[in-house]
Amino acid sequence: MRMEKENTSSIIFKTALDGLELWEKGVKLDSFLEENLDASRYRKSISSLLYTYFRNRALIEYTVAKFAKDVNPKFMRIMSVAVTEAWYHTGIPKEMAVNFAVDHARRRYGAKPAGFINAVLRKVAALDPEILEREAPIEIQLNLPPVLFQRWKRHFHEAEIAKFAKILREKPQFTFRLLKDIPESELKDAGCTEVKADFDLSTFRFYKTGNPDAVFRNRWLDDGKIYVQDPVTVLSALTLNPRKGETVADLCSAPGGKTLAIAELMGGEGVIIAADSSFDRHRKTVANFARSGFGNISVIVSSAEKSSLKTSGFDAVLLDVPCSNTGVGRHKPDALWRFSEKKLKELVNGQRKILDGASSLVKPRGRIVYSTCSIENEENAMQIKKFVSENKDFILKEEKQILPSENNDGAYVALLSRTGFNPSTEPSG
Repeated sequence: MRMEKENTSSIIFKTALDGLELWEKGVKLDSFLEENLDASRYRKSISSLLYTYFRNRALIEYTVAKFAKDVNPKFMRIMSVAVTEAWYHTGIPKEMAVNFAVDHARRRYGAKPAGFINAVLRKVAALDPEILEREAPIEIQLNLPPVLFQRWKRHFHEAEIAKFAKILREKPQFTFRLLKDIPESELKDAGCTEVKADFDLSTFRFYKTGNPDAVFRNRWLDDGKIYVQDPVTVLSALTLNPRKGETVADLCSAPGGKTLAIAELMGGEGVIIAADSSFDRHRKTVANFARSGFGNISVIVSSAEKSSLKTSGFDAVLLDVPCSNTGVGRHKPDALWRFSEKKLKELVNGQRKILDGASSLVKPRGRIVYSTCSIENEENAMQIKKFVSENKDFILKEEKQILPSENNDGAYVALLSRTGFNPSTEPSG
């Protein structure tokens, strides 16, 4: 039994290392967890290990650097995963976590690197992370990469940064939206309580629980009774305010949560086109829609930048664009560590192309909702202000920035209304 446990733990350790290496090369953590065979097999353990690492990365690397300067990235990965296990995963003795790392290093890189890793880990594993954190610089306490900490200092008050950075570091609560009625007694038995958000959520019913296993045992998800999502994800659909009988497009729809919210608001009447550029992402979309029972949703693979949809053919268009994800650190703890000013500029350019492409799809007097799960101004208010200034046939009707809180993730939404004419097509003089 002990040997079996050690073998399983070794597989988890090695697979976590593989995931971290691929992440550093640009592979999304979610993609790795779904596509790697061992990651899928031990998903709960490996995702917990990697997410815990990213939620504590600043302190881990800060402490390791005290004992090892200019470490080769491949050795830093080994030590980081081992320290994560030693400090935060109490199911594994500290000595065993160190041994996994040293054995792996010896087999792959030889005795000398293994000896170096062993010496560093023995010192670091023996330290108390809570004491270390209290004595560390503020950006380490908040688990923020330097580039993001300096950026946020220019845009937010220190108390505000401390508040939502702390929230972003926490493990997210398990929340879901009811698609079909479930008796209150069943919800209560599963430990579910209704969710309150930092905006008007009364149109939908969201619940949270500290015991998601009870939810899955009840097969509510399989039976299409619930959809697992954060409350803030429906803010864009609420802002779009789709009406019965309208023709609506969701241009970045996968995996379909916002599209389902639109369908619910429309009462199953009208036409909804769920478009996304990725066929693979749409696999989940199709499965989610099949469980929902809505028959007025069509799924297509189409680029949001250069859509194949009909020009001026839609009453309303939803754009939940790719973004930096800086508002969803609880659900995507690696997102903050992916951030860079260069990547931000690339995202902003891509978002603008999507906005430009979507603008031609909206009927006169139609509307667009642009949304992100970012709290960066360039992706949000600045992006919309620039678009409106350069497209006189669109008016900004409403915008809202939601910061991460105990109740929901962070997000931004803007409602744009198209006027009855396009100045560029009107005759002059």
